[in-house]
Amino acid sequence: MVNNMKNLKYYLNLPYTYIIEWSDVDNCFLGSIAELERNMTCGQTREDVLSNLKEALVSYVMTSLENHIEIPEPLNINDFKGNITYRTSKERHYRLAKQAKINGKSINAFIDEAIGEKLKETSL
Repeated sequence: MVNNMKNLKYYLNLPYTYIIEWSDVDNCFLGSIAELERNMTCGQTREDVLSNLKEALVSYVMTSLENHIEIPEPLNINDFKGNITYRTSKERHYRLAKQAKINGKSINAFIDEAIGEKLKETSL
């Protein structure tokens, strides 16, 4: 059930994740909103795609509110504590420990740095 206190303005001010990438196949920029299913738009410029996505978000939210459909919200940093339980094979654990030691780091610091580097590569 949709909370009545959450209106169009509330949802439009949330930090949704807009993904815009060039498509060689379609010869245009393609865009979507990560938190919403089955949404995509295209345009000749990133600005066109962003404008299309924002218009689509308005329509999506208005329709969802009118029909009492739950609207997905972006992740909230306050919902996370910074602890992750990570399971791996004993071979990978051994390799991690060995590399961490070579680099003068704890396993946690080594993993955190590796994840940080990967996140830079795939930043949204």
